[in-house]
Amino acid sequence: MPAAIGEQTIHILVCMKKWFWVLDAAIIVSFAVVGRDTHGFNSDWGEVIRISIPFLIALGVGIVAMRAWRNPTNLLVGLVLGVITLVGGMLIRGLVFDDGTATTFILVSAGWIIGLMIAWRIVALVWTHFRPTTS
Repeated sequence: MPAAIGEQTIHILVCMKKWFWVLDAAIIVSFAVVGRDTHGFNSDWGEVIRISIPFLIALGVGIVAMRAWRNPTNLLVGLVLGVITLVGGMLIRGLVFDDGTATTFILVSAGWIIGLMIAWRIVALVWTHFRPTTS
């Protein structure tokens, strides 16, 4: 962490380290909401949660397995956590929930989940390294 960053930036980083999983979970839930809307279904919250649950379980497993709370804003953590969430979520979805895992669904899920899990970490990286300091 650069020595010149301000107290507000440090506070934001501390909050991200404590609450990063909320951002990752929101990515999963947003995927379910947008997917249902795109296919012309209403955003019934019961269905959104049902679609999200396998991926949220996989996210939890990934966080614990990787001890992701140690460095949650790291890009590699975001990538690996995204892959664990995607693969684990698809396995749980197919084997436990008996829901479909069509190739297009897997590809769109991969783009959304992995892409956004990396994207917010890039924003955090840019924010901390290139934000002007206040004097």
